[in-house]
Amino acid sequence: MANEKKDFLNNVEEQIAWRPLRKTLSQELEEHIFDRMEAYQTEGISQEEAEALAVRDMGDPIVIGTNLNEVHQIQKAPSLAILTLLLSALGLAGSAYMRWSPEQWSNGFFYYVPGLLVLFLMSWKGYPMIIRHSRWLIRMAGGLFFVEEFLIARRLVLFWQMGYLRYFSILLFGPFLILLAYRMRRYRSKTILMILTLCGIIICLPGFYFDSRRDLPACLVLLAGVAGALLLMIHREIFSGNSSARKRLYGLTLAGVAAVGVLFGATRERREMIRWFLWPEDNIQSTWDDTYNSILIRQLLRETPLVGGIELTPRELMDYGTGAWYFAERDPRQIGVYAIHKTEQEVQKFDALIAEIREAGGNPRYIHFDESNVTLWDILPQHYHNNYRIIIAILLFGWLAGAVLVAAIGGFYWLLFVYIRKIRGKLAFSLSCCCGFCLLTESILYLLGNFGYQYAAFTNLPMISEGRISILVNMAMLGFIFSAYRYDRVEVEPVSMIGDSRLS
Repeated sequence: MANEKKDFLNNVEEQIAWRPLRKTLSQELEEHIFDRMEAYQTEGISQEEAEALAVRDMGDPIVIGTNLNEVHQIQKAPSLAILTLLLSALGLAGSAYMRWSPEQWSNGFFYYVPGLLVLFLMSWKGYPMIIRHSRWLIRMAGGLFFVEEFLIARRLVLFWQMGYLRYFSILLFGPFLILLAYRMRRYRSKTILMILTLCGIIICLPGFYFDSRRDLPACLVLLAGVAGALLLMIHREIFSGNSSARKRLYGLTLAGVAAVGVLFGATRERREMIRWFLWPEDNIQSTWDDTYNSILIRQLLRETPLVGGIELTPRELMDYGTGAWYFAERDPRQIGVYAIHKTEQEVQKFDALIAEIREAGGNPRYIHFDESNVTLWDILPQHYHNNYRIIIAILLFGWLAGAVLVAAIGGFYWLLFVYIRKIRGKLAFSLSCCCGFCLLTESILYLLGNFGYQYAAFTNLPMISEGRISILVNMAMLGFIFSAYRYDRVEVEPVSMIGDSRLS
């Protein structure tokens, strides 16, 4: 009789395509068989006969295995994968198109290849790794983050030179905060308050360092990702199934987000950044300012047709390149000065002129072009090759091309959240929401900056704008979403994670 039960379970297992799931489902079926056996034995039937009857009551093992396989199978997201690869290819093509720039060569042109590899690896093993090693991952993330903060606070040379890494450590801290919130979800309001308090602490930290301007966009992305995930976790009844309790948690979360949001204007420097973001035209001092770049971009967009690139005469290009179009009537000291000289006398004359201008309060650019060789690339803001990908598309091909690109990006995020919404696993859904909102917020800030509303330092446009760590980090977050959706029906969250919210 034992062989009959074994044959039954083997036949069921053979129908399950996802091999790691076979033993789990087989054990569940075996438990059902034991339950039926106990019921028969209470009626006075012998153990062997009870087992045989229990196995026969289960039905056809082929049908059962086939039905289980339909429910528990790996899911694919072909449309989202194709759109991801198309946008990545567009980013790679854009970087290749501007590869003549020495600065561009030094940045992330070649990082698209490892970026796609990270995307593949995270899609393949990301979610299973998280649910199996959640406890030590939380501890490791917290420990590494605060070690990094200590080293940067001490201003150790190596870590200060690599300080841009902090931007991405802040971004990656968001999913680990949500993982912590999930593990401690039974404490409901206390958990939400703790997570938002940790966000507030992280947002405060850049104020203790020089160059906090670079980290603030990452802090904003972190808050948006965590807040969005918490609100959708409440909506999914992950914290509580009680309607009145959910309303209180909604209110608490929104109030907490508003309180943490105040920190973005808590210092004079941060309030200045908000003013520069909202009213750049009132805060321009020289052509080196990001506020000037915002106004320049808006002006160029006004002259760009619906179809076809912008057309400017050499004289107009020179006016834009030197800043004369803006500063000629406002402050001529800020107009760029031609800096290519052939004789020693010309160099001395140039140095004297620059000294005179700076003594008078000017801060002009050094211009290395004239009307005979000036191009569109000469007049665009510094780092245009990476920070203004959308605008470059509009300037080269017209507003229609830019609208198509923005629509493609919008379609990507619409599709991304459609797949996130389909994820049934509570942990997978929570973490995917956080990653999705982080990516979306980065893109929104990037688009705003492209149209003349830049907040602090530029964020990256996932998949399209190049970089070093940015490609790897954004691809890792996107890969996790793919992985969470892929394994949603086959990976089972460990009992210890479902039943115990305490960190032991």
